[in-house]
Amino acid sequence: MTIPAHYAQPQTEVITIPSNAFGNSTATFNYIGPFGREGHVEDIVVDISANMVGTTTVPEIDVGTASGDTTYAQYRLGSAAGTGYLASATPKRASQEAWTGNPPITLSDFTGHVALNKARIPKNTAFVITLKAGTGGAPAGTASVYVVIKWF
Repeated sequence: MTIPAHYAQPQTEVITIPSNAFGNSTATFNYIGPFGREGHVEDIVVDISANMVGTTTVPEIDVGTASGDTTYAQYRLGSAAGTGYLASATPKRASQEAWTGNPPITLSDFTGHVALNKARIPKNTAFVITLKAGTGGAPAGTASVYVVIKWF
């Protein structure tokens, strides 16, 4: 059995979403990977320029099959469910949190804090990156987002 050449030489892609507000609305971005390759979300990086706020739930980044779905990855932008990350402590990187597991990389100090490599993105299949607003209080926050995907 021969292993396809692209498995030995994965392609890394960084999807960049420049300065986006996480205030009172959710933003979705649709993508598709390189033809014939399946992918996994290796990391999510945020460069925060305005504090992440949500007193019930903090803003989050989801990667899945539809808006708000977390099939492939999730990163909640806070140190607790209602305590968002500050712009003074940036950038934040999901892979540098105190995670466990490999794969999937997870951190459950509060529900869904970090989850990377949950499942592979199937070949030739569209996926969605969702920037979800926090809830409770006066939701806010602004950040540039970088989603790192390795395609095999």
